[in-house]
Amino acid sequence: MKNRLLCLVCLGLLLPLGSSFAADLIVPSMELMTRGYSQDGVFILGTRGNLDLDVAGGYKFGGSVSINLQSDSLEDFSRDKVLTFKAASVTARELFTLPLDISYFIGKTDLFCNGDIFADVFGAPGVSSLYRGYMYFPETVPYEAIHGIGGTGVKISTSPNRFQRFLASAYIYQDSYMALEGGPGYFSTDLRGVLNLEQIKLDGFFGATFPYAPSGLYRMGLLFFYKPATAGEFLMEIGIPRWDPAVDPFSINLFYFLFEPRLTLNAMSIILTLFWHPGYYLQQATEETGTTNININFSFGNLSKAPYAGGIESSISLLSTETTQFRVLLSPYFRAVTSGVLWDFKVNFNLYPFVLDDLIEGFIGIRAEF
Repeated sequence: MKNRLLCLVCLGLLLPLGSSFAADLIVPSMELMTRGYSQDGVFILGTRGNLDLDVAGGYKFGGSVSINLQSDSLEDFSRDKVLTFKAASVTARELFTLPLDISYFIGKTDLFCNGDIFADVFGAPGVSSLYRGYMYFPETVPYEAIHGIGGTGVKISTSPNRFQRFLASAYIYQDSYMALEGGPGYFSTDLRGVLNLEQIKLDGFFGATFPYAPSGLYRMGLLFFYKPATAGEFLMEIGIPRWDPAVDPFSINLFYFLFEPRLTLNAMSIILTLFWHPGYYLQQATEETGTTNININFSFGNLSKAPYAGGIESSISLLSTETTQFRVLLSPYFRAVTSGVLWDFKVNFNLYPFVLDDLIEGFIGIRAEF
């Protein structure tokens, strides 16, 4: 009920913007992912849906509201599927003719160190890893980035119109992710810098939360992308999503680490991904400390040049929290683009541990582009 009321209030606040500056209704993403798997000897289909709906005001003093519809089980009619509030913000651009934008925001906003910012802000070719989200982590934390902003606060950043290669941002906000643990009243501040060059791209941040502990609560991260030649690329994401020096001794268990070299030979690509799971993610304990994934992807075709692509992946998981410490998957897949819709088809063969009832797991996904 609170979410519905907040959505209506935010939309009401934007109506004056719509009459004065003309508001735009945007659907930035619509994703459906159906997973077929065996549970207690019964084959089950479960569909996860995610829809974002944005209402955006004018450019100079831009207001926006983002509403989200998300469900992990669209087939379950006993659960209500309702629109919920995701974020709202008002931005004053190039305030007092200075090369600075200032935003007041509420909700879930920016993600750090996943590579999306280079395409979203600078219009550069995508550098993000495909190894993220629900398709690769259907039963664990669906990792998307090293850290994300969530709460109520202010953001000051350099204007992308003035700086084509560089972006600096500062945030101060009441941290809603911390409220999940100890209630409201925890505040966070984060500093972020982004560098967008032809061959090198960097995205780094440092942040702290207060009042929390005598020694403080900290986080940091860095994305490094390097493309030395047309045939090769290298991506690294490394950081500590959360560190309380008084409680957590400094060790590798604190780290979020993704290492991904890529090799392209004509229409074929070979991508090796090593991912180390962190002890904390978005301020919450993951219970996956030390879990490691090693994934190699042999891909044929390029969706930027042809309407279809396919390949096969082999994945080894070293698990630290389950009875089974070792898991091997073999996964053929096919991707296609049709009329603004990206289709994903994938089958996982669970080779080890070998259990006939759990041998096959399938995914069908669509992502619409508006």
